[in-house]
Amino acid sequence: MPIRRMSPLCCALIAAMLALPLLPVRALAVGPLESQANSFQSAIDNFISHLKSETNEAARTAARIARDNQEVLDAARSRMDSHLSDFRAALSGRKEDLKTLHEDASAMWKAWKKTAVSSWDSVERHANEVLDWIAKWRRNQSLSVQRPEIPV
Repeated sequence: MPIRRMSPLCCALIAAMLALPLLPVRALAVGPLESQANSFQSAIDNFISHLKSETNEAARTAARIARDNQEVLDAARSRMDSHLSDFRAALSGRKEDLKTLHEDASAMWKAWKKTAVSSWDSVERHANEVLDWIAKWRRNQSLSVQRPEIPV
């Protein structure tokens, strides 16, 4: 596994966190509160100024690297633009294919829906005819049960 270098900002933060518990407890407890507060504020101010200088140095270094490698950055930008234009062209063709597919699917869905509605109407009509026939048959059965014919 490759070893990563830590940024100066990260190193400074870690060093400050590790150094804080090492402050002599006696120095904190002996002095007056005001001098302790000033001392602590001074330490924070020093740490912040150190971080600012490190940040400024890092920004200057990044700007110098960008200036030194401007040709490389321009070449990479042009390659990316080329790849993006190819990707746009490919997606444009796919978009037209999807439009055509959508239109075909919509037409097919409308045709199926129309067929389903007409089939359902036919099924409903036949079901009503069957129910009417069953009701008529039951009425005839109940009439024959109510008036049994007497054989002569």
